[in-house]
Amino acid sequence: MIQLPDPRFPPLITGHSVAPAEPAFAVACKRAASGELGAADLVWNQSEDCVELALILEPEVALVGTREIFLLAATALADSLGALMPPMTAVLLRWPSTILINAARAGSLQFAASTVDDAEIPDWIVIGVTLNLQRPPANAEADVEPGTTSLFDEGGGDLDRNKVLESFAAHMLTWIHAWQEEGFAAAHDQLLGRIEGHEKPAAISARAGATITGRVLAVTDDMYLLVRGESDGVVSALSLAAALQDHNNAS
Repeated sequence: MIQLPDPRFPPLITGHSVAPAEPAFAVACKRAASGELGAADLVWNQSEDCVELALILEPEVALVGTREIFLLAATALADSLGALMPPMTAVLLRWPSTILINAARAGSLQFAASTVDDAEIPDWIVIGVTLNLQRPPANAEADVEPGTTSLFDEGGGDLDRNKVLESFAAHMLTWIHAWQEEGFAAAHDQLLGRIEGHEKPAAISARAGATITGRVLAVTDDMYLLVRGESDGVVSALSLAAALQDHNNAS
């Protein structure tokens, strides 16, 4: 098998590879905490069966504001997959962190920061992305979780790790620039169109494992997802901070 060369990232981003057995997100968090890595360093996994990356940033805003960047990453990932995958491929975010391709789970995002105090400016944040790139080996089919898919299975057979890494990095820089110039409003409409439940009612994750079936209306400036219940019409506000905490606790 011919090994892929290292990906080529935009000039502002510096790539750091880790072996397939090393989790990019955990490595990035550890090296950010030690000061070994910093702003715009991107840790990526050398596996050719999946895409695994973790981007370190040092935004000059309080933790509560950095969660906007998490949603920027979700938007950037959806945009990059929309550009790379065949036409009419549906790429959506299942709140708060699951990536769907044609309604099946294809990956997820993660978020970590150096502080848990919403009012404090973190020394660093890390945003992680994991995507299923290739079909699992035939002898591993029994271990595949129902409802999951891969880029290969959804028509992205010509894609490799590098194409996805490079595309995500470029889209992420574009959205960060827009966010710096215009704030979260620059990405809101694009993000909203990518959230499962925006076009038709869906089961949206709430606290303690509960769900709300309804339509997604908006994401507020303080990072709450507004969902109108299908049965009662009541609008619920779902906290991104709480949803990410639940996701981390379940991981």
